[in-house]
Amino acid sequence: MILKTPICTFDAKTGILCDMCENRLKTGQMTLSDVSGSMTLAKLAQKSPDIDKMTLVGSKEIDNEVILIFKSPDARTIRSDKRLLDMIQKSFKKHVWIVESDSNDRRFLENLFYPVGIDNINFIWLPDGKKLTRVLIDKKKIKSVKEDTLENIKKISLLLRKIDLVVETEP
Repeated sequence: MILKTPICTFDAKTGILCDMCENRLKTGQMTLSDVSGSMTLAKLAQKSPDIDKMTLVGSKEIDNEVILIFKSPDARTIRSDKRLLDMIQKSFKKHVWIVESDSNDRRFLENLFYPVGIDNINFIWLPDGKKLTRVLIDKKKIKSVKEDTLENIKKISLLLRKIDLVVETEP
């Protein structure tokens, strides 16, 4: 198999967009982040047969964070192989988040909080109609998560899925 990305395989390998991909970029069907993510992974795929079998659905950049959206089995493969995850992190030179493309909101949040498990998720409806998503995490587990990482998770969930997060701990 060959790595599948939002741009043509040839474009990802050469680093030059064909007319069709260029048009998709101009019309907003894909972003510059999709293009750069595809090209970076295509270079990695030449070194790693595991990456060469994957499907990158999309890539987003928020501040100094890169969110790579893979098909579910590929995201799980990356998370289960520390060597692969480290290789991807180093090649992007930014903090990389791996999420599944076809996940529901709960699974999406579990992807963002990985490897820290979520104990419970529920919703808070405010009088103005706004919905907050409350995530409960064990107090011992949350200590391993930096405060700025929590803020990044909140920002990513809001921008990508419109999930307004409140993170709380339980004893």
